[in-house]
Amino acid sequence: MRSRKLIVLGLVFVMVAAMFAGCGGNGETEDPGTATPERDYILIGIPNPSTGPIASFGEGTPWAEELAIKTINEAGGIYIEEYDMKMPIQLKFVDTESDPTKASEVTQKLIVDDKVDMLISRHTPDTALPVSAMAERYGVPTVSLECPIDAWLSGGPYEWAFHSFWSIDTVYTTFSQTWKDLGFGEGTKVGILMPNDPDGLAWLPIFQERLAADGFVVSDPGRYPNMNSDWTAIINQFKADGVEIVTGVNIPPDFANFAIQSKQLGFEPKFTSMGKAYLFSSDANALGVDIAEGLSAEVWWSPFHPYKSSLTGQTPAEILELYTAESGRTWTAPIGYKYAGLEIAIDVLTRAASLDPEKIRDAIAATDMTTVVGPIKYNDQHISETPLVMGQWFLNDAGDMVELKIINSLYPEIPVNGEAFLK
Repeated sequence: MRSRKLIVLGLVFVMVAAMFAGCGGNGETEDPGTATPERDYILIGIPNPSTGPIASFGEGTPWAEELAIKTINEAGGIYIEEYDMKMPIQLKFVDTESDPTKASEVTQKLIVDDKVDMLISRHTPDTALPVSAMAERYGVPTVSLECPIDAWLSGGPYEWAFHSFWSIDTVYTTFSQTWKDLGFGEGTKVGILMPNDPDGLAWLPIFQERLAADGFVVSDPGRYPNMNSDWTAIINQFKADGVEIVTGVNIPPDFANFAIQSKQLGFEPKFTSMGKAYLFSSDANALGVDIAEGLSAEVWWSPFHPYKSSLTGQTPAEILELYTAESGRTWTAPIGYKYAGLEIAIDVLTRAASLDPEKIRDAIAATDMTTVVGPIKYNDQHISETPLVMGQWFLNDAGDMVELKIINSLYPEIPVNGEAFLK
């Protein structure tokens, strides 16, 4: 009997010891609602066209994104409720090579292999559409920017991706208002140069309809493939039709070849307004000042924009001055959208206080803030339209380079600092 009692007492002792061990050796009880994270940071995946035909859009990465997360990471990161801890943000960049198929492939790897918590998608339909499509396929909350709204919506409807940029209708309004201010009106012959790609196919019907409604006479040589080498037929048609204005949306190498061959064949339109082709100083100056001077384009962001960083209060001018000082390069508009994408992500994660995908998605939907590129508030289509103004390339004081100035603004808060001119 005595030995049986000792066995029972021994079992009780073991059970009590196990209970205390489960509660922790320091006498404190672990909160059963606190999970253990698989990693001690938040991971955001960012596909970027670092190489290829639209590599100029990728310029400024990772500088802008790392600047955006610097302050929040220095403070320890973002509080995540289910882990009861602050977690810093880490970014993983992958090169899309300016190719939509590659963009899909690298995004899938970010989701499946790296298990990113969020995606940020930017830089024309060639990147924004395939990245957003992968986000929808796998249910990953995504902040998309910098692709015309019309083109982005063609890939919808969307449940997980939300988008900020301007519409093609706004581009046309901005372009045509400048033309009218310069004296072009009904009967003016406009040549449209649209490629057979997502941008061209999205821009074409809107420009065709609105040009006709405004009384412009359209010369349309048809769609052409990207990386076209021979522009002779198109140029000859424009010459035969008496085209005075050329407009469209082209990748930089295509417009460069078109412009060079136009000069060789004696075609000199009075005014050119192109999307995408020479938005940045590197692309414009690569054309040579004799071609670049007077070219006009849409401007989505610049040192002259009045909005401030929601993270630091810095102005666009201050951010870009820092960029030039640290990189030795001139500013580009995508830098603002690279930065703004992280502004939105940080705001979303702070409000969600969670890494649960549905909570992050719902927080994106509820976004109402002002970033360096302007106000962001998504509608039922997951869209927030951002401001757009008109710019033109002017010779600098030395006469050896061109610099961009704002010549027309539909937004009173964005000032005009140059007067539109015919070359």
